[in-house]
Amino acid sequence: MVDIVDKENTISDLEQKIRLAVGSAAAAAAIFAPLSYKWKGVLTAVAADAIITGVYGISPIKRVCA
Repeated sequence: MVDIVDKENTISDLEQKIRLAVGSAAAAAAIFAPLSYKWKGVLTAVAADAIITGVYGISPIKRVCA
């Protein structure tokens, strides 16, 4: 199986680090901050998106907008 990654959809190293930092901060806020369940759900979704795109290095939003 051959992995083909479009250069247009990949993110830079700096953007990858920023996404991981934002995802980690959102996850920590969702876990430790005294917020309602609605906000915990929003922060969890933001954290999951940022961490997953940071780990894989591919932005699905860039794919949709391109």
